[in-house]
Parts: sequence; structure tokens; C-alpha cells
Amino acid sequence: MSKEIILKEIDPKSVGAPSRSVIGEDSSNHIYIIKNIKSRIIMKDGHKIVEAAKQIKNETNSSVSLATTAPICSKTTRFLKENDIKIIFDYVIK
Repeated sequence: MSKEIILKEIDPKSVGAPSRSVIGEDSSNHIYIIKNIKSRIIMKDGHKIVEAAKQIKNETNSSVSLATTAPICSKTTRFLKENDIKIIFDYVIK
């Protein structure tokens, strides 16, 4: 079992993300797009996540990951990995 990652919620505008996004940052300043939803993350969501990640990468020059509690469609998982977005399930927001 991997160690839980502790995320601190930050203002999405400070990293160039859409204002309705929930963005978190860990102790090593790695940025996470947080999706706490009950329904499955599908390809439509994947495209939105990749677009938000591109905006954040352009603004901060930092790598971006997805933190979620929702199940993810296998196609979407593959798509996110192809776009260098790591997925984590084990996290806590402080």
C-alpha cells in the first residue's frame, strides 16, 4: 500500500487553470487536478483534464497529475498516460 499524498487546495487562477477547477499542490510543489465525483471519468472528462493540464503547464512549467476517487474508463486512463498525466487515488486534502 502506498503512502497517502497530502494536498493543499490552491486558487486555480494562480496556476492558470479554469476558475471552476479544483487544484491541489503537494509539499514538493507538484500540481494536481482534483476530481472528487461519484460517476466514472470518461473520455469527455479526459479531454477537459488534458486541456486544463496544458494551461497549467504553460503557466507554471510544472508537471500535472490527476487526483481522483472516481473510477476511470480504461480508454481515458490510456489517453491521460499518453499525455503525461499521472493518476493517483490515495490522497487527502488538508
